Amino acid sequence: MVAVTLVGIVDDDRSLCSSLVRLVRSMGYEARGFESAEEFMRSSTLDECSCLITDVQMPGISGIELTKFMTVQRSTVPVIVVTAHAAPGLEDSALANGACYFLRKPIDGDLLAANLSKVITAQVACD
Repeated sequence: MVAVTLVGIVDDDRSLCSSLVRLVRSMGYEARGFESAEEFMRSSTLDECSCLITDVQMPGISGIELTKFMTVQRSTVPVIVVTAHAAPGLEDSALANGACYFLRKPIDGDLLAANLSKVITAQVACD
């Protein structure tokens, strides 16, 4: 039996979330989309995930707060943070709170694929 590599995707923009799910599936991974951090946290997906991709700005819990929550919970699931915003210090904050990578929207599919491959095969450590 082949193990399924599951990527969780959290983005409050429904169409972008669906697009990311399709993109990640086209890379050969399984993907599940969530429209909020709260929805993701209520699901069983965290226990099944090999990686999480989360947007920064969302109503309720932000992507950086979700990343920090996962770090506090001692989750070993690597996180890739994405955003359309270029606020000063945002990338530093995401990385300081446990994100492995910080990508800007529109997302470069090749860069996302390379980053997913690295974190899923543990070629990089996320500190």
